Amino acid sequence: MTQGLGWTADPAAALEWQHWGEAHFAFDARSGQTHFLNEIAAAVLAVLATHTLTQAALYEAMLARYEVDDDTQLLTGIVDTLRVLDRLGLIQRVAS
Repeated sequence: MTQGLGWTADPAAALEWQHWGEAHFAFDARSGQTHFLNEIAAAVLAVLATHTLTQAALYEAMLARYEVDDDTQLLTGIVDTLRVLDRLGLIQRVAS
């Protein structure tokens, strides 16, 4: 198996979660910030909290989670979500 760079939730980000319907809020005690996350962002963080995945593997996991076939809008949403979560320090790149 070839190793590459994957994504994982930053273990130092001990997030405190609140969910109201489709709204997801995560409080990051390190920064003192509360983040409002959409369903995709919350799902990505949930998966990356227990798995280290490449972008392609994460996309496949989200396709399976939402029971859809190839979906370019979902892929674009995941790419954008990874960029934002990385900028916020909630995920990190690691060898997968």
